[in-house]
Amino acid sequence: MLHPIRWLIRLLVVAVLVGAGFGAWYVFGSDAPAKPKLTDCAASSGGPATPAGTWKVAPGKDVYVGYRITEVFRGDVIHKTAVGRTPGVIGTLAIAGDQLTLTDIAADMQRLASDRGTRDNYIHTHGIDSDTYKQAKFKLTKPVALPTALKRCTVERMTATGSLTLHGVTRTVQVPLQARWSGPTIQVDGTDIAIKLADYKITPPQTSVTHADDHGSIEFALTFTPG
Repeated sequence: MLHPIRWLIRLLVVAVLVGAGFGAWYVFGSDAPAKPKLTDCAASSGGPATPAGTWKVAPGKDVYVGYRITEVFRGDVIHKTAVGRTPGVIGTLAIAGDQLTLTDIAADMQRLASDRGTRDNYIHTHGIDSDTYKQAKFKLTKPVALPTALKRCTVERMTATGSLTLHGVTRTVQVPLQARWSGPTIQVDGTDIAIKLADYKITPPQTSVTHADDHGSIEFALTFTPG
């Protein structure tokens, strides 16, 4: 019969190995998804003859608003990029003449999902507190000049000035973006939209294992159809 002390030692060793294995999986088990990038475009004769008019967000697997932030693990040795995205996006944009005149987007923060369920559950009541602040919103506050003759499948880069509401706080932000009109759709992507958590009264998430940086970025990939 195995001596109780030896049995206890073996049990502790197993527990340590399991814990180490879980920790390694948590830190190294997956990679953050790539930043948004406009998909290939095939010019189409369909859709409106010009992009002028009102367009609405079309739901799809490649439509989302999300965050990208660095997590620092205990000891400040390991840094890992955390990315969460919500497909729950609604909104419209409007083009009149050679100007983008309206953008009004709302994202369902309760549907934010990453590669870690524990992280996603945590921010429901900590950090961005999505159970309390259920939506993030962006509204254009200044028209954006567009090229006078937009061509199908041509990527246009611009900066939109608007109000971003996050965690119940509204601030004016500059949003660099790229857009492309294909005929039936308008694709709009944005990356590296820097935010400081303190500006939105967000306390950086922290547990006994890891904590998040005090700054991060917002990113999005949106597809619009005539509406």
